[in-house]
Amino acid sequence: MKLLTPSAALVLLLSLLPPSQSQATAQIPESESIKQISQSAEWHRLLHYEPTRATSRFESQVDDASFFLSEDGKQDPEAELHATLLALNAPLENADIHALCRYPARWQYLSKQLSLPTPALTLEQCPELSQWMNTIKPHSITLVFASSYLNSPSSMFGHTFLRADPRNVEQGSTWLSYAINFGAELNSEDNSILYAYKGLFGGYPGFFSVIRYYEKIKEYSRIENRDLWEYKLNLTPHETLTMMYHLWELRDVNFDYYFFDENCSYRLLELLEVARPGVSLRQSFSHRAIPVDTVRSVIDQGLLESVHYRPSVATALEHKVQQLTEDQQLLAWRLARGQIKLNHEHLIKLDTPTQAAIISLAYDYLRYLELENPRSERKAEYSLLLLKALSRLPVSESKPNTPIHRPDQGHKTLLVGSTAGTHDSANVFDLRLRLSYHDLTDNPTGYLPGAAINIGEIKLRKKDEKDLKIERFSLVDIYSLSPRSLFLKPITWRVQTGLERVYSQKEDRLVPQINGGAGVSYELVNRFLFYTLAQARAEYNPLLTHNWAAGVGIAVGGLLHLPFATLNLESTYYHFSSGDPRYRHQLTQNIPLGRNNAVRLEASHEKQIGTHIDQFNLEFRHYF
Repeated sequence: MKLLTPSAALVLLLSLLPPSQSQATAQIPESESIKQISQSAEWHRLLHYEPTRATSRFESQVDDASFFLSEDGKQDPEAELHATLLALNAPLENADIHALCRYPARWQYLSKQLSLPTPALTLEQCPELSQWMNTIKPHSITLVFASSYLNSPSSMFGHTFLRADPRNVEQGSTWLSYAINFGAELNSEDNSILYAYKGLFGGYPGFFSVIRYYEKIKEYSRIENRDLWEYKLNLTPHETLTMMYHLWELRDVNFDYYFFDENCSYRLLELLEVARPGVSLRQSFSHRAIPVDTVRSVIDQGLLESVHYRPSVATALEHKVQQLTEDQQLLAWRLARGQIKLNHEHLIKLDTPTQAAIISLAYDYLRYLELENPRSERKAEYSLLLLKALSRLPVSESKPNTPIHRPDQGHKTLLVGSTAGTHDSANVFDLRLRLSYHDLTDNPTGYLPGAAINIGEIKLRKKDEKDLKIERFSLVDIYSLSPRSLFLKPITWRVQTGLERVYSQKEDRLVPQINGGAGVSYELVNRFLFYTLAQARAEYNPLLTHNWAAGVGIAVGGLLHLPFATLNLESTYYHFSSGDPRYRHQLTQNIPLGRNNAVRLEASHEKQIGTHIDQFNLEFRHYF
């Protein structure tokens, strides 16, 4: 018995329909047309199909069966297209669950490609879809980049989301626009190890959400103290509408969330590719999608119209602090703390603009403190008292200047380096590969000052005539040097784990270890940061009598950003449970050669297990 092809089965099914229905579906296209459309890039993007690595077949990255109309829709683009055409031409019983209203982007695309029958209703007549669109009123799209937030593992590389703006948004306020975000649905009971495992291997479902933009401003700018960069895109109103139609199709639909590749930024690029089919934004992100790299992809593909900088509450507060002298800063601090009153003699002696600046700083600082500690009734009354005093004075607000360089203008996030140098009396040659992102002495242009985030860095070493060996493998290395001041008092901290080659007098071993610490940083003079940390370290080390050791110690350092280079001097000392002290003094100078190249000098003296080692290295670094 000869089996019917899908197209023949479709024709047979249509012939069995009642006359009123068969007339509506008489224009179903021929099999060849369906096949061509099912293989098109636009159809694959609407269904999120990607070629599988093991075979030449396609599979959708959507991990929710409710998204597909065919049982085989996840793996079969043609079967899903057949099912979609049937569903679009089905009788209209309930508009909101009809395929036309459920899949408006599919309908919009297919109606342009094929001569489909006139539908029973237009997209504007779909009740829930129309209500949703009339609430958001999308006319243009802005890509928003939130700067790195080191205290949250999921946001330490920064975060991107989209903002849908209505027509003439410039005449109103973007606060009332809507933010489009893709994020993982986390389990609050998961510990950090389980969180890392699930984040890396797709253990969390990811969903799109749409909320008011001011909620995102509150979350990022006010609570997490993250500057926002708003990249307005040049999507036309029609392209914006297409993207929003597809976003409607993805409501309540889950994807497996992967921290490094199929993450928030990657999914947003898919939306933009649906909006403008001629661009290919994801071609470089098959294994890793760092948010700032995806911003660069959007710009490189010609989607950028303009950029706006929105400083965080902490940035705006620090700007106000810098406008006053140290004595005036102290007055504002004491006023916010309630240690002096508005009629304090030192305050009322000042000229009116300076009084206004001091009271304004005190009011903003009081509000900043309330972000972490919700205001009591007494604090609310005092805050109102300061506001009333401020209303009677001529306030000249000064906003922070937009940084000279945007995040997308910094160096790229992959690194390869080659080093020539000496290790005691031996000549060494090193090769380095880093998967991401930025260390303390890399070119700081476009990056968060004093923040280092390195994931997956390996250094191979060839020493004289010996074989090539792993000198170091750093799985995670995060350093946060946040300077403290009278008003802001962040903690400086570091955590690092991986493999490290440890030397004794006669041999060396590659040792698994973990270390970290916490302390304080201060900006002593402009662009010079001094820091100190109390540290602890644990390692499994066959060079030791009991094969393991734990130690406590201290790190002291200075970081100086010069116009032509970055200089870092750091000393660390550990006393281990084995009774063996170790220390290291290191000087590092990084000299940028343009945006994506640098030369780095390193000199160090250290004591390891019963031996002293001097090193000097010259490294060429390329970022790509």
